[in-house]
Amino acid sequence: MKNTEPVHLTETELLPFASRYLHEGRKAENWRIESVDIAGADCSARVSMLSTFSSPTDSHGFHLTIFSTLEILSELMIIYAHVRAGLKEKTREGWMVESTTRSVRAIRDPDRIDVEMTVESMRRRGDNLFCVADFRVTDRYDGLFEVRLKGFLS
Repeated sequence: MKNTEPVHLTETELLPFASRYLHEGRKAENWRIESVDIAGADCSARVSMLSTFSSPTDSHGFHLTIFSTLEILSELMIIYAHVRAGLKEKTREGWMVESTTRSVRAIRDPDRIDVEMTVESMRRRGDNLFCVADFRVTDRYDGLFEVRLKGFLS
């Protein structure tokens, strides 16, 4: 560390440090869930990216970000909970209470992202349905994210 003195940066001075992904690229990313299989406490899904953003500071091109990953996994949890509740369409709002993520190896394949979800618990409390689930997100290049989500439908 070179500079340990307090520093104040104006909006203009912040620009050279700003992430192009966070300000532009994230808005350009789009994904789709191609299929979902539910069997008991297990759910598997195939996902692909419809549009991606490659950061100019990543020489390897596309990598799945944790932001898109959390969107995908949240959607899967909402789908799973609605199906298990016997609902035919989304009628309840999903709320993420807590998340833990571990990016083990970068996921670089935009065409085939596989998700395995294991529901640890699902319980009803009043009108709410609480769910705790563990996810493994992989690709064919040995990419791996491990995620745990706690959320509920209200």
